[in-house]
Amino acid sequence: MPKDMTSIRHDRLSRVMAFLQSKVKATHDEIFSVGEYNSERTFQNDLYYLRGTYGADIKYDVHRKMYVMESAGIFHINLKMTKAEIESLSAGLSMASHFLPHLKKSADSLWRKLSGYIPEEIISIGSEIVHTTMMSSPVAEVNADVFSTVLEAKHGKRSVNILYAAPERMPKQWILSPYDFYFRGNAWYMVSYNHKYGNLGIHRVSRIISASISDDEYVQPEDAGFSEDYVLSAWHVIPGFDKIPVKFHITEPLAESFREIKWHPTQKIEDSPEGGIILTAEVPNLYEVARWVMSGAPHIEVIEPEELRAIVKEIARVVLDKIN
Repeated sequence: MPKDMTSIRHDRLSRVMAFLQSKVKATHDEIFSVGEYNSERTFQNDLYYLRGTYGADIKYDVHRKMYVMESAGIFHINLKMTKAEIESLSAGLSMASHFLPHLKKSADSLWRKLSGYIPEEIISIGSEIVHTTMMSSPVAEVNADVFSTVLEAKHGKRSVNILYAAPERMPKQWILSPYDFYFRGNAWYMVSYNHKYGNLGIHRVSRIISASISDDEYVQPEDAGFSEDYVLSAWHVIPGFDKIPVKFHITEPLAESFREIKWHPTQKIEDSPEGGIILTAEVPNLYEVARWVMSGAPHIEVIEPEELRAIVKEIARVVLDKIN
C-alpha cells in the first residue's frame, strides 16, 4: 500500500468506489458528497489515483455531465477482522473454490494473497472443517469458461448457444435463455427456455461441452418469480409443475433422522400409531421418489399413490433379477 494511503483516504476511496459500483453513472456533486471532499483538488487527485493505481475505468461524459464507471479494476482492502471472521473467510473461500468451479482460480488466488497475513493455526481450523465437507460432497467437474458464460447470460438476459452431451446420446446444439441455477445431487443444473421446442428444460452444467453468447433474442419467463418455486419443487433433482400427493410410512432407525431433515418444502410429518412417522408431500416426479424409496428400503413404505407403489415394485423386480 502506498505510503500516502492513510486510513482516512482509504475509507474515502472505498466509499467512492462502492458508490460508483452501485450507480455506474454519477454526477460530480454526488461523488463529491459521498467522498465528503473539502476541495476540488483532492477530488481530482482521488480520481487520478483510482484510475492509475486501482485501474478503475472512470470516464467523464461531457454531454450528460456525468462520471461513468466502465470497470472497477482492482480493490485495496484494509480490514480489521476477528478470529471467527478469519475462519469464516477461510472456510468460505475454500467452499467457493469447491462448489463454484468457475471461481476456483480466483478464490485460490485471493486466499494466497490473504493467507500470508493470517496466523497458521487460525487457517488450519477453517481448513479442517471445509476439508471434511468437501470430501463428503464431491462436485461434478464443470468447465469454468462454460459456467461463467451461462451465468453471464442469465444475469445479462442473453441467450446462449450450447453443445450438450446427454448420457448415451450424440452431443446436440441448443439455443437457450437461462432462467436459474441450482445445486442438487453433487452437480449444478440450469433451468432455461429451449428456443427450438418453446418450453422449459433442465441441463446439467457439467454436460455442457461449450457455450457462447447468442444473437437470438432472450425470451423472458412468463412469470418472473416462477423459477425459485419451480426449482424447489424437485424432490431431489428433477423439478416440475405437477403436484402429485405422496404418503410414506417410515420406520426406525430412519424415522428419527427423518424428523431432523427437511426433504421437501411441502412435506408434513406426524407420528404413526404403528411406530415411526408418516411423511406426506406433493412432488412433480414419481420415478425420482421411487429411487429414493429404494435407497431407504426396507424402512420406507409407500402408502400412496398406487402408481408410485407400482414403480417401486418394478425397480425391486429388476434388482432381484440382476441378483439372481
